[in-house]
Amino acid sequence: MSLKNLFFVALILFLVHTGNLNAQQTDQKKLEAKRKALKEEINKIKTYIDKTQKKETNLSTQVQDLNQKITTRQKLINTIDSEVEEMNRIINQKTREINLVEKDLNVVKKDYADMVYKSYKNRNADNQLLFLLSSQSVQQGYLRFQYLKQYSQYRKKQAEVIQKKSKKLQTLIDSLKVKKDLKESMLDDKKIEQAQMETEKLKQVELVKKYQKQKKEYVAQVKKKQEEEKLLNDQIENLIKEAIKKSTQTKTSTTKSTTKTTATTTKKETTPAKTQKNEFILAPEAKALAGQFSANKGKLPWPVEKGLVTVRFGKQPDPMDAKLTIESSGVRIATAENQKARAVFEGKVMAIQKNPQNGILSVLIQHGNYITVYANLRSVSVAKGDQVKTKQNIGTIQTDNVTGKTILKFQIWQDDQKLDPSGWIDGM
Repeated sequence: MSLKNLFFVALILFLVHTGNLNAQQTDQKKLEAKRKALKEEINKIKTYIDKTQKKETNLSTQVQDLNQKITTRQKLINTIDSEVEEMNRIINQKTREINLVEKDLNVVKKDYADMVYKSYKNRNADNQLLFLLSSQSVQQGYLRFQYLKQYSQYRKKQAEVIQKKSKKLQTLIDSLKVKKDLKESMLDDKKIEQAQMETEKLKQVELVKKYQKQKKEYVAQVKKKQEEEKLLNDQIENLIKEAIKKSTQTKTSTTKSTTKTTATTTKKETTPAKTQKNEFILAPEAKALAGQFSANKGKLPWPVEKGLVTVRFGKQPDPMDAKLTIESSGVRIATAENQKARAVFEGKVMAIQKNPQNGILSVLIQHGNYITVYANLRSVSVAKGDQVKTKQNIGTIQTDNVTGKTILKFQIWQDDQKLDPSGWIDGM
């Protein structure tokens, strides 16, 4: 193989090694970030669920809370397992690299020792002078002089190489120790999380027994929650449809007026433009606002400063009874007591609705043909028609007297269609 080909092979091997190393570092960072996020979620569960839970809490709430703890903890354990596996790969790679550097260092040290020994045997300056004077010509004498000079420089360079390789070896050994310590720390974390989960699973068994005895009561609790959810959604949907109807009527009225004027001028009849059913007819400014809202999908701020999603969007089986279905039109976010709900984007307050049974409030904010809903408020700090800014406080969230929990019910609609907020809110 030619020198040129050897160079390309070496270059390809280097690039492959570097690529693999970068990929491993990226995977490790992703797993580490995921582990930290799950730990933060568990801390939020302790803050927003465990600390606020009261003795009077119903069976349905207990099951929901415990299920969320177990699910989150299992995700954390799985992530730790993946991270440990990744750590093992890195440890093995570093061990191989240490072995190679050690072998290389031993070879260099042996060569250097041989060189030093030979230099020691010829240490007498007279030997070097005799070596130069025994030259058969001036040119040979000059070459021998250069040889002695290069030999001295080579010895110095070899000493530097040994120093650098020794330093690299020590760095690798230190790095390996850090990785091994981190791996042991993660395994200890896993044991703690497994012990916690075993305790929670024992509680789950107790709740299953309790459920068997109180099945009718549990089903009634679930159905009551679903009825409350449906009532809230029906009210919101009616408000939205009424707003859509008004926007359509306004547009139709404007179209008829324009048509009449044109008919008077041209003596011709013009048919009014047809509008799509159940969609807002937007003015240019509102259309631009809707475009800005849509462009920020996945980047919108949370509707609370700090919180934990306890119920996700859509249909989901009940954790106790597969025959029961839980349907959520948005997300429920647990937060601290007396926390404020805040607008996720600029817009106009379309409506403020009040539950006639308990006085709990909901605020609907319109962003073109998008509407965000902030339900389960104790009080509001905005009025219908107000223009609000992103992250502006719009009301105080209600704290349940029975469970002690502070839950914001948050929804996003496009015209009269419900959307999954987790696809719109950053990090949800």
